[in-house]
Amino acid sequence: MAYTQNGIMAQIYVAFGQGTGGVRVSQDVCTALHARYYDRIDPAAIQGWGTEGVQVLERIRALGRLMAINAGLAGRTNLVAGDVESAAQVVERQSGTPLCPP
Repeated sequence: MAYTQNGIMAQIYVAFGQGTGGVRVSQDVCTALHARYYDRIDPAAIQGWGTEGVQVLERIRALGRLMAINAGLAGRTNLVAGDVESAAQVVERQSGTPLCPP
């Protein structure tokens, strides 16, 4: 089966949820993830997903972990959509790969 933009986005949601653990993820957070990543899933990303997807999904898991940690430090039991952008920038800067340009 060929990869699709929607199929890859579904994998991103799952990986993010794996990273967040037991912290509640609202629809607003999913909408923010979609806004940040959906258009980045271009034909080149789809073509290379079979080999590069594992690396991308690990970074998405890291994003979920970072957001869960930040929520815990703030005393929250849920994630906040407004934190997606800042946490994603931290993960992408630390990535050190062309998959996550600064």
